[in-house]
Amino acid sequence: MPYPTRSALFTTALNPALAFAVGASFALGQPASALAQGAGKLEEVVVSARKIAESLQQTPIAVSAYSEEALGEIGIETLTSLSAFTPNLQMQRGAGGDSSLVACMRGLCRTDDIITEEPMVGTYVDGFYIARMQGAFFDLLDVQQIEILRGPQGTLFGKNTAGGAINITTVRPTQEFGGYVVGTLGSDSLYGGKFSVNVPVTDGVAARFSYGQHKRDGLIKNETFSDLNDKDYQAARFALAADIGERFSADYKVDWFDADQTPNGWQPTLIQPGLDVVFPGVSGTSDPGLDRSVATPEEVYDKFRQVFNGLTLAYEVGNVGALDDLTIKSLTGYRNTELSSFRTMVPYYLISGPLVQDYDFFTQEFQFLGTAMDGRLNIVSGIFFSADEGFYQLDQQFGSVVPNTIITLETETDTWAAYAEFSYQFNERWQASLGGRYTEEEKQVDSSLFFPATGGTLPVSELAPTNEFDTDNFSPRVTLSYQPTDSTMFYATYSIGFKSGGLNGRATQVPNFVVYDDSEITSFEVGVKSDLMDNRLRLNFAAFYQELDDWQVQVNSIDPNTFTFLTRIENAAGATMNGAELEATLVVTDAFQLSGTLGWLDPEYDTYLSQDFTTLEFIDVADLYNFQFSPEWTSSITARYEAPLGELGILLARVDWSYVDNQYFQVVPSPLIEGDSYTLLDARLELREMFDSRLTLSLWGKNLGDEEYRTGGFDVPTFGINPPDGLFTNSWANTRTWGFDLRYDF
Repeated sequence: MPYPTRSALFTTALNPALAFAVGASFALGQPASALAQGAGKLEEVVVSARKIAESLQQTPIAVSAYSEEALGEIGIETLTSLSAFTPNLQMQRGAGGDSSLVACMRGLCRTDDIITEEPMVGTYVDGFYIARMQGAFFDLLDVQQIEILRGPQGTLFGKNTAGGAINITTVRPTQEFGGYVVGTLGSDSLYGGKFSVNVPVTDGVAARFSYGQHKRDGLIKNETFSDLNDKDYQAARFALAADIGERFSADYKVDWFDADQTPNGWQPTLIQPGLDVVFPGVSGTSDPGLDRSVATPEEVYDKFRQVFNGLTLAYEVGNVGALDDLTIKSLTGYRNTELSSFRTMVPYYLISGPLVQDYDFFTQEFQFLGTAMDGRLNIVSGIFFSADEGFYQLDQQFGSVVPNTIITLETETDTWAAYAEFSYQFNERWQASLGGRYTEEEKQVDSSLFFPATGGTLPVSELAPTNEFDTDNFSPRVTLSYQPTDSTMFYATYSIGFKSGGLNGRATQVPNFVVYDDSEITSFEVGVKSDLMDNRLRLNFAAFYQELDDWQVQVNSIDPNTFTFLTRIENAAGATMNGAELEATLVVTDAFQLSGTLGWLDPEYDTYLSQDFTTLEFIDVADLYNFQFSPEWTSSITARYEAPLGELGILLARVDWSYVDNQYFQVVPSPLIEGDSYTLLDARLELREMFDSRLTLSLWGKNLGDEEYRTGGFDVPTFGINPPDGLFTNSWANTRTWGFDLRYDF
């Protein structure tokens, strides 16, 4: 069989419109699905999980892909909604506000969105990395495709992708005038809309402008002030694309996102007798099964603004030496993120108070892509550099109406890396790839505490043994794939990823301002991808075994004498994670399709010595501590029906059912804040091309059963690792919502 040249692949990759014209659309919003066309067969799906354009079914990685059409059908506004359709993926808002994203993939995640912390799952937009959890939660405006890569992706995507990576591609401007406008009305005073317009500027140059707004009343009842978990945000994007000649292209984008909302809020579930001394007016216990309501001590808010500028240049050099073709890309990006909020991590003034965060993030990456040996050898290589500076200040109201401690952090992080991956096609059936990435990183954290009552300052970082952290890492990946038929592929992968270490930014005492080391994840994965029944059934399966070394765990406590809040990040000795994932799509008829997913996880600590905060003794907690947001089972089923109705238009009916098993919200065991299993039911009824027009009317509903379930929890035990006996809280998920969309394409 002829082997595709890198030139052909990269030309496709450079032009998303062309690439996704090949991949068409995804039917059910499921990772391995594509809309049945013609005789009711599944179409090919094109992804860029290995930084080249290739068929999903021939990519030896567990990838879930969602097209623009699928995202619209699901009614996705933010990334968190994709958890229901992706096996072994849990995503939600951060603990304190609506501007941070907590992504947990295959049981690996970080939940603390403080500026010194970094995610376990990396988020990329048009190839540009988002370095913090803050800023990763945004409106999915004018998105062409989302790919979710499960398992370590350190070789091609870099640090902090030990759990996986989220790869988002926005719509590239084209030479045709067009666009769309969408208006939304719904329950809880929901209103909003978005539009996008594409304009050809001159031959080879085009521009695109998109804008969206979303506003809704709060869904969590607040007994004292405004209801929580409302929505009020705006997003805009300007994109300019230029194709100069046959070899050079340039893409420039400006993204803007602004939100002024309330956080989710936290409901108290138990207060230890006697704590009313520390938390005035609060005593006794409450039932965690109460309705979705909270009582905050003050009006809370979450104001967030983010601006991103990105420039991508690509030049197709052609034949160079042994290379059949060479393409060079440059990606230059700058992101500024500002946050101002009043946090309620736990109610009643515990680590509550005004919070300000600000960070600047610069990245520069050069990519070198080519083929050799008549297309048998594909090469992806590059050099990466990033620099960020951050500022964090929390006026902590610990048991007081006014701040009694002002915590200030200033951070600097410099990272550089070099990577390469070689893929060789032995024959029509066998392919192997070998790659690696070397990373060096330097971090500095300046920490201080100011006490308004006394006017004193504790320069924590100056008194600590060190306020700097340096590390280096090598992340390899080896893959072997075998394609016995044109419709079936088996693969096996060995890879290593790492989560960068650092310094404990939440330390309120000098002894807790310590260094924690990198976490390293070694993954073994086997899988099969197949299109059966004359391309009417798609079955993709993956099984994995992961070894976790120096696993990073955050533990909390309260000093029983001073009631000072204590926290630290420590490295667990080791853990293992077994799991499996199944994705399926069946074209029943030309009009009716079914799809589903199934995920299974089995995590276990091998050894774990944790130091008690008060006694300083080390105790083995391997059989006691939990993995966060790692339900044993997750599943989903989607039924989709689409058929013409004559002059009325095209009818689309879709029903989505999903299930999430019991899960733990924190590492330290606390039965009162464990999350119970739950099921969700969403539906959408849509009439397209109404009366031969370009109008589409949609009626949708989410959580139609009005399922009451919790999305997070937090406790502060009084005595280290002893059985919990302190303050416990839970956060609630959204109630039932419904609405109408009216869309016009021009």
